[in-house]
Amino acid sequence: MNTTRTVKAKPLRGFTLIELMVAVSIFAIVMMVGVGALLSMVSVNKRTQAINAVMNNLNAAVEEMARSIRVGTTYHCETSAAYLPPSEYSYPQDCAQGGGKLLGFEPTGGDSLEESDQEVYRLNGTHIERSKDAGQSWVALTAPEVEITDFQFYVNGTDAYPADSVQPRVMISIRGSAQIEGGSTDFLVQTTVTQRLLDI
Repeated sequence: MNTTRTVKAKPLRGFTLIELMVAVSIFAIVMMVGVGALLSMVSVNKRTQAINAVMNNLNAAVEEMARSIRVGTTYHCETSAAYLPPSEYSYPQDCAQGGGKLLGFEPTGGDSLEESDQEVYRLNGTHIERSKDAGQSWVALTAPEVEITDFQFYVNGTDAYPADSVQPRVMISIRGSAQIEGGSTDFLVQTTVTQRLLDI
């Protein structure tokens, strides 16, 4: 007896149009959120790098000033950043109370009898400047993106040299803002420098 079995093939079933549309919509939403987060991270990274570059420039300027002041002598502080004749920098002068806008001093290796070799720092407009020839020529220490709004020197212990018992010291205060992509950031930097040469 011959028996034949008939096997019924199951009908193949694919995705419906609605299922495809739902899947594509979910994928598009996830991609939009992901791309938005990625673009936001790229923007934050650029802003952070710009802030780091600006602060590195400012830190380099402050370090340069602190190093020169530390090994210098005869600190002369003025409450104005206006031009002074080189002979004015030759005598010590404090400005501990209200702060000063300009600081001149005899640099290390300088000649105390030579009036035109003093090193001078000041704020000119929105940039910190340095002169190595008692104010005859100036070089900017800060980048154009760094906008200094307040630059003060507080000098103490130089007036009565060497009769006082206070070691000369300079406190530097710098306030300003840095222009970066997407806006600006404010900063306040302060450092204190004590003269290395003992005079107490």
